[in-house]
Amino acid sequence: MKKDKHGVNLFDLQKKYNFSPEEVMDFSSNINPLGPSPKALSALRENVAMASVYPDPEYVDLLGEISRYAHVESEHLILGVGTTELIQDYIAYVKPERALLNSPCYSEYENELRRNGAEIFHYNLDYKENFAINVEEVIQLINEHDIGLYVLTNPNNPTGSILRRVEVERILQQTNVQLLIDETYVEFTDRSVYSSAPYAEKNPRMLVVRSTSKFFSTPGIRLGYGITSDEGALESIGGGQSLWGINIFAELMGKIMFHDEEYKDRTFNHIQKEKDRMISALESLDQLKVFPSFGNFVLVKIKEGHTAAELREFLLPRKIVIRDCSTFQNLDERFFRFCILTTEANTLLLEGIREFFSQEGAPAQN
Repeated sequence: MKKDKHGVNLFDLQKKYNFSPEEVMDFSSNINPLGPSPKALSALRENVAMASVYPDPEYVDLLGEISRYAHVESEHLILGVGTTELIQDYIAYVKPERALLNSPCYSEYENELRRNGAEIFHYNLDYKENFAINVEEVIQLINEHDIGLYVLTNPNNPTGSILRRVEVERILQQTNVQLLIDETYVEFTDRSVYSSAPYAEKNPRMLVVRSTSKFFSTPGIRLGYGITSDEGALESIGGGQSLWGINIFAELMGKIMFHDEEYKDRTFNHIQKEKDRMISALESLDQLKVFPSFGNFVLVKIKEGHTAAELREFLLPRKIVIRDCSTFQNLDERFFRFCILTTEANTLLLEGIREFFSQEGAPAQN
């Protein structure tokens, strides 16, 4: 089984290339380049002394803000230390005998399912079809193999493919499967079309989880949340969480950033504009196949002659880091992924890629 590594280790680069972490243009981690909400950061700076205060053990205000943002009732929300904790706890709660994953996808799902003894089936996404998910085929697989849990990242990482909410509803209607839907990147789409949160509030056979790490650019505060109407899951996961599990600064920033409308609009517009620009520019290179994406990242395949590892090594001295996707199941050594950063950084990445493929002496694959 291939092991997925989660982005670049800035500390390793610092040792190898003598870079400071601030110098590195990290295109591998999929984090909003605009940084956290300015309003939330301002509140954080003004309230540093709250490090000596316990958070509200019920998190009433934080849950209220998430409720308004996600358009769900507070009683259907579960807080988590990032989405990883919620994913682990839900898989342990469902404990499926058989589970279905899209392939490729985020590797932690498979790791956690194996820890819980599940037999794992893969729905292989085809690059020739732009990694699109065929709902009829998924339904057939679920029913044919009596799948207990289908784990869906929506949009999917690393492919950027997605299912609409109505397609998720078809899966629920035509199977008996439990659904774990990871909406880490859904804020980069039209949530009214693609988010399954409204179903999670009504259908107990599903849990929707969201992170604040990517869109809200706050991986350091470790805040995530889940949405479900499954009373057993609410009790098992929410009731089993430690007292004051969400730290005071995550609570403080969370109460502000979800309703910073100017920040959210600026983030969404920047990502869409720059993603369109980057895809258009890379599609002009004959050596590359660029895939459409609903995330804040783009998957690319080098058609022939070179590997993603070679491109990555070429870019590293320029303080540019892309994701070599060869560790993802169902991808090979020619796939790489990059996320959208600032306009200036994106331009430098384009220049670096063009330079790599224009080199007469660029390393070739044997």
